[in-house]
This record gives sequence, structure tokens and C-alpha cells, in this order.
Amino acid sequence: MEYIKTDRNGTKIFYDWTCTRCGGAGQSDAWKFTGKICYECGGSGKRHNPKIIKEYTPEYADKLEKRRIARMEKRIAENPPPSQEELKAIADGVQKNKWKSQGFKETGTGYMHSGNTYANRETLYRAGARWNNYLKAYIAPEPVEGLSGIEIHEVHAQELCNKYDYIDIDKAEEFLKGVLNNE
Repeated sequence: MEYIKTDRNGTKIFYDWTCTRCGGAGQSDAWKFTGKICYECGGSGKRHNPKIIKEYTPEYADKLEKRRIARMEKRIAENPPPSQEELKAIADGVQKNKWKSQGFKETGTGYMHSGNTYANRETLYRAGARWNNYLKAYIAPEPVEGLSGIEIHEVHAQELCNKYDYIDIDKAEEFLKGVLNNE
């Protein structure tokens, strides 16, 4: 490091010219296949622009910390964090959106359409159904009637989803075993 100056606050300013790639060596045997020379500094071991390092006096460091705390308090006063009720409402909205993106209603209920879904996929998709790879079936917010070769079962997101509100493969397998055993 190269000493540059001390400013009016007593802060000492240094320049660090050491190349960050080669550590100031300018070359390395690890680069023998590309010519050993560091391409960052061109073999000089020095950066093109120095890194500026400041050493604050304890008094000035305390002053800067107080300013930082005052800025943070002002920011919090102008834009307070949400209350627990607001956070709960936001989390519920996110949960409902995740369920909706998977074909469930906002309440978490839906209807699984299984069987010959490929021939009816356009009709199911227009009805708001979403394909689920774990269930190998479509989940729709309402049952789509009049489709041939399709079985409809009511499903609940609370039974199928993991703690992140996405359908869990293990819970889907358990649900499918229960559906197959009931038939």
C-alpha cells in the first residue's frame, strides 16, 4: 500500500496497487500454457486504477456511524415496516396466487381431471385447468363436465401442497393411492 495523504478529519488515505489476479507477481506457473504472464496487469503486478483504502480515526469513525444510524432511523420513520397484520395479508395473497397458478380456487379447493386428458387439453386449459406432472392430471377450479374418458375428483391444496404451497410429490402419491383404493 502506498500512503497518499491525511485529510482534515485525520483519515489516512492509501492506494493499493497490487493486481487482484496475480497478487503482484505479474506471472504464474499455473498459466504456463497461456504464456505465464498475467493478462490483468500485463506482467507489471500493478492495477491500472488503485484501490483506495481509508483508515479513520476512532472519533471520526464514531461520527460516521452516528450519521449512518440517523439516516437509517429517518428512512424507517418515513417508510415504516409493515405490521404483522399487513404481513399476514401479504402472505395470504401470495399463497392464494400460488394455488391459483396451479389450478386451485383461492380457497384451495379444486378438481382433478384424470384419464384421457390429452384429447381434451384445450378445453381443460380454457376452463382454467393446469397440468400437474406429479398427479399426471389437470387441476381446475371448477369441474369441467361433458368430457369423455375423464374422471373428476375433488382435491384440496392443503392436503397436496408442501409448506411452500406447491404440490408435493409424496403427498400427490399418497393422494393417488387413496383415490385408486376407493375406486
